[in-house]
Amino acid sequence: MIQLKIKNKKGQFNVNSKEVKDILLMRQDIDFVQDISNTINQKDIMVFDCKLPETIFSKEVARQIITESDGEIDESFFELFFEDVRAFLKDTTDEIEAELQETYLVDNIRCCFDVYRINDEFTDFKFVFLVCFKETTIAVLENLAKIISKRQLAGASKFYC
Repeated sequence: MIQLKIKNKKGQFNVNSKEVKDILLMRQDIDFVQDISNTINQKDIMVFDCKLPETIFSKEVARQIITESDGEIDESFFELFFEDVRAFLKDTTDEIEAELQETYLVDNIRCCFDVYRINDEFTDFKFVFLVCFKETTIAVLENLAKIISKRQLAGASKFYC
């Protein structure tokens, strides 16, 4: 857990990553959240290792297509499926960003994500989620999310079985 000193219209206050983690866990579309903010050295940024629920996407449709194709699936199927996951997470990220801005009365909160794992059965969707409490560009956050997700994919994520 990390704690940040934030300034808004009402004055200065503290925000800790446990509070943000609890906000993420209250959502129905995020199944598991692990605070990994202390693993990065970035000022005013919180990072979470997250997992979507197995039921969020219809794995039956994916399995049926794979079965009917005798295992010879065009790569475009997986690209489309991955884009659906990314579109869903983008909408979720926008909602969380708006909720955090309203909760903390800070306009420059930015959120970003990067998917780092979807298993073969389409039941395990893992991603990193960044919350930034300072003025920065989305490109900087996307690059940081990619670096952290590569680290998680390489085995640094010890939070899942």
